[in-house]
Amino acid sequence: MHIPDGYLSPQTYVPLTAVVVPFWVVAVRKMRKTLQTRQIPLLALAGAFSFVVMMFNFPIPGGSTGHAVGATLIAILLGPWAAVVSVSIALIIQALVFGDGGITASGRTA
Repeated sequence: MHIPDGYLSPQTYVPLTAVVVPFWVVAVRKMRKTLQTRQIPLLALAGAFSFVVMMFNFPIPGGSTGHAVGATLIAILLGPWAAVVSVSIALIIQALVFGDGGITASGRTA
């Protein structure tokens, strides 16, 4: 997800985006069916939590860094489809607002 715009060729990111869009559509539809109204604030809180924990990097061996994502916790609390949607939105916001990755890498989020 941290791939900047212009790094991937259109031959790479266009097919990946075409593959992931149906997953996003299915995720939204399934989430609408399974998520109850009282769970929506929890979804917002879980998405915000995922966004925040992704902003903190920690060093890993080999000179790189890693970070938590929070998708597993969201999937446990609200289901895997809610995790797909909330983490994808968090990654897109990071790309647009903070420049942490590029929008053309969004096809790799699901």
